[in-house]
Amino acid sequence: MIDKLTVYYGLAIRRNSDSVQKMKNDIWATYYHYSSNDKNPQHEKCPSGEDSWCEWQKAAAADALKSFKHSYAALPSKVLEAMKPIYKDLSKDALLQRCLGGFTQNNNESLNQLIWKISPKAYSGTSTTVQIAANVAACTFNEGSIALLAFMKEMHIGTGPSSHEWARQVDDLTGKLRITRGDEKAAYDSKEERVSRRQTQKDALDLLDESALLYGPGIDDSV
Repeated sequence: MIDKLTVYYGLAIRRNSDSVQKMKNDIWATYYHYSSNDKNPQHEKCPSGEDSWCEWQKAAAADALKSFKHSYAALPSKVLEAMKPIYKDLSKDALLQRCLGGFTQNNNESLNQLIWKISPKAYSGTSTTVQIAANVAACTFNEGSIALLAFMKEMHIGTGPSSHEWARQVDDLTGKLRITRGDEKAAYDSKEERVSRRQTQKDALDLLDESALLYGPGIDDSV
């Protein structure tokens, strides 16, 4: 359940990177969704309609709430009490503001990667080259590919509508790819971590079983 809620939290941010309020709504939607039961449904924040991931909202769209039964048990009240302060901290406006745009929170790592992409470490370069790369990277990191057109203007290189359309398309594509890769990585990492953790536990149990056989009393009686 912790893994599941963690993935949902990441999805709520990446899929609503244009609005703090939407992020906050989707974050709390999962909390109240798993607080719900047949006597006290709390699905108001869940997306409505027949295509909703929420079974209650699907039933509402089909006018079938009278016969609806939750397919899962609500989290215990003590667990919900412990979780609520964490949800409050993770849904603060100041934190979610930093997630607008869908960019990585590790800005230094992302900026450094962009600098070395312009001036690769594998090739020798002067300090001037690296400084130019850092300046270009900082501008494109903050403003997008449109910054490259500003450089060209300062160098008296003409740009037309095609150049501006190219910059717009590159920035749009980069943003979409970042969100898609983030979603895929979150789902993959969550699954891989669970599988790895279970395998580690199984290996530990197997090792204990083998140890018992190797060091059990009377193990060499037949020799």
